[in-house]
Amino acid sequence: MTRIATLLAALALAAAAQAQAVGGPPVFHIFYEQAPAVRERLQAARDAHEELELLAVDARLNTEKARSLEEARSRALEDVSALRVQAMLRVYEVLSLEQRAQVVRLHGDE
Repeated sequence: MTRIATLLAALALAAAAQAQAVGGPPVFHIFYEQAPAVRERLQAARDAHEELELLAVDARLNTEKARSLEEARSRALEDVSALRVQAMLRVYEVLSLEQRAQVVRLHGDE
C-alpha cells in the first residue's frame, strides 16, 4: 500500500506540473470527479466501524452482526482503493512521455 501511495503522490506531482505547463488542471478534475464516491465509501467504513465499537461496548456482541459489519467496512475500504487505482491510471494517461519515464525512474520495478 505504501508503494501505491508513493506512486499516487509522484503521479499527482508530475500531472500537476503538466497541468501548469498546459494551462489547465486535468488531474484536479480526475480526483474531483471521484471525491463524492470516495467520501461516501469512507463514511460507510467509518459507520460500520463505529457500530462495531458500540457492539463491543454493549457486551452483547453478536458475532454474525459483527462479521457482517466488518465485511461491509472491508468492502468499503476496498472500493476506496479501487477508486484510487482508477484515478492513478487516469492521471497516468494525461502525463507526457517524459513524465511517464520520470515516474518509472523514480519508482522502478517496486
